[in-house]
Amino acid sequence: MPKKIKKSKKVRKKSLKVLFKIKPLEWAKKVEKTTKPKKSRTSPAPSKRSEAGAGPQLVKPLVYKTKIKILGIGGGGSSIVSEIAQVVKKTNFIAANINQQVSKEIPRNVKRFQFGQKLTQGLGTGMNPELGEQAAESEKEKIKELLKDTDFCILISCLGGGTGSGASPVFAEILKKLRILTLGIFTLSFDFEGKKRAEIAKDSLEKLKPNLNALIIIPNQKIFQIVDKNTPLKEALSVINRNLAESLEGLITLIYSPGLIQVDFADLKTILSGRRKLAYLNTAEAKNLDQIKELTEKILFNPLFPYSVKGAKEVLFNIDGGLNLNIEQVDQIGKTISNSINPQARVAFGITQNKKEEIKITLLANGCQWEEWEQEKEKPKKKPKEKQARSKQAPKPKKKVRKKTEEKLPELPKIQPPETTQISTDEPEKVEIKVRKNALDYNPPTTLPPEGRAPVKKAIQEEEKKILTQERKWETPAFLRRKSQPIEEESEN
Repeated sequence: MPKKIKKSKKVRKKSLKVLFKIKPLEWAKKVEKTTKPKKSRTSPAPSKRSEAGAGPQLVKPLVYKTKIKILGIGGGGSSIVSEIAQVVKKTNFIAANINQQVSKEIPRNVKRFQFGQKLTQGLGTGMNPELGEQAAESEKEKIKELLKDTDFCILISCLGGGTGSGASPVFAEILKKLRILTLGIFTLSFDFEGKKRAEIAKDSLEKLKPNLNALIIIPNQKIFQIVDKNTPLKEALSVINRNLAESLEGLITLIYSPGLIQVDFADLKTILSGRRKLAYLNTAEAKNLDQIKELTEKILFNPLFPYSVKGAKEVLFNIDGGLNLNIEQVDQIGKTISNSINPQARVAFGITQNKKEEIKITLLANGCQWEEWEQEKEKPKKKPKEKQARSKQAPKPKKKVRKKTEEKLPELPKIQPPETTQISTDEPEKVEIKVRKNALDYNPPTTLPPEGRAPVKKAIQEEEKKILTQERKWETPAFLRRKSQPIEEESEN
């Protein structure tokens, strides 16, 4: 058996040294890969200066991103949102509808929300707004879950049908309870669709007003002022959708994009503060800066709106221009807008710059005036000042309400009132009344001497007897007078 050759201690030490020179380097690299700290979104990567002990590194503050949702209700609202979603970005789109067949045509970037399946079995409401309201009421919890974590919601609907007119007020009420800033955009039906649809739309608007911060109303009949009468209906309706898409794109980019003078979500909240206000939204664009006068006139007048910015109390506008935009041009745009609104209005404006020579203006005005809108407002009846003062001094006693008896009482005869005689207030004339004196009342004059008084007294007594006999004669009946005469004569004798 060959003997094993034993390695010397010196050879062993040399081989170990070579191994430790190579293996620890490979092992250390593996350890570094496994123990490397993970990069976090909030904490930045350590720099060389911080490792050297130059001081703590500054952390960039996180900017809060406003969460915006554009919600379309009903068939018309869903189709408008579907077309806007192709242009506007950086927002979430939702199409809420009862009819299952219409919801299939919605694009992928729009979230579908179907409700009221138990009531309609996936069909429409048949122009019944009460059915649309019941469908939304039955799924309030799902709607709350759909709208939570939202800062600003744009509610779009076509009023006059069943789903849009019935369900939109329920969605608006939930948005108000969740304290979400809401702008409503509503289209009204054509004149040829009949008065019934117009009445349904007006009733729905009355329910929507108290639950929304601001409302934009666009009658479909205004399309005839822009489009030729021979234009197909689908293309004509698409004109409104494109106009809304351009205006909303300008408003949303205004909130998100930084600018030379920044307008953010806080300014938007100030402009849309309050309830039941009428709003105006428009965007206009020009290729050259020489067209600023035409551009400002275009931004202040939109043929699709039945009202203008006249009388607006809150205004927000943004100017997006090139690097060659000067201060005189900005002043010209600002003066033209301020002269068209309420002189005491709150105005917020921003300026963003781009590398192009084009100029674009986006305008949002709130608190606009419209004659039909003012007439629809319920005005409380005020009592005249005199009646108010009387009511405060002495409250009127409550009238006793008599219960109606089943049996009718017999009618009583009418009694004529007695004739009234007027009594004159003049003093009556004095009339002398001759009173016949009796002989007993006669007092003879006392100036006669005593000798002449006796015959006078005797004459008076005789006269009295004659008067008494005459009175007795007239008191006795006629047939006894002749018989009594001889007796009286005998007695006299």
